[in-house]
Parts: sequence; C-alpha cells; structure tokens
Amino acid sequence: MHFYARVHHWVLWWFSVGIVCGFIAIVNILTRDLTRTEDRVILVIGVLFWTLGGFVCHAYEGITFERSPQQAGLEKTKIHSKRWHSVHS
Repeated sequence: MHFYARVHHWVLWWFSVGIVCGFIAIVNILTRDLTRTEDRVILVIGVLFWTLGGFVCHAYEGITFERSPQQAGLEKTKIHSKRWHSVHS
C-alpha cells in the first residue's frame, strides 16, 4: 500500500529556517562561553519554534497523507460491487 504526502511550500520554508537557526544555536552553544541560563534560553526558544511549527502545520493541514489514486480507484470499485440492488419482478 502506497501513501503520498502532500506538503505545502510554507512548511518546507519553516523546516528550512528551523534547521538553519538550530545549527546557528548549536554552534553558539558549543563555541561561545555562555552561562547555563543562556544555554537553556536558546534551547527553550528552539523547542518553542518547533512546537509552534507543529501546531500550525496541524491546524492548517500543512502535511496530508493520501492513498495513491490507483488504490483509491480500486477501493471504489470494491465498494460499488458490494452494494445491494433490489430486483423488481
């Protein structure tokens, strides 16, 4: 059984921005002499960014999964063949 994922363009942009910002945040955490509080603030902002992205994607159906058109057609014919038709004499 094959599924297709439909992804809106803004979801890809959100994901790309998240990857870039996450990379910058990790580089700053590892290379700069930040305090524990500053490290935690950076990580909390990152977690909030990804959580907000997940909620927005879910709310606006940014990613949907669908069956392949061929399988959907097969299911329709199976359902149609199982219908009961009355016969009038």
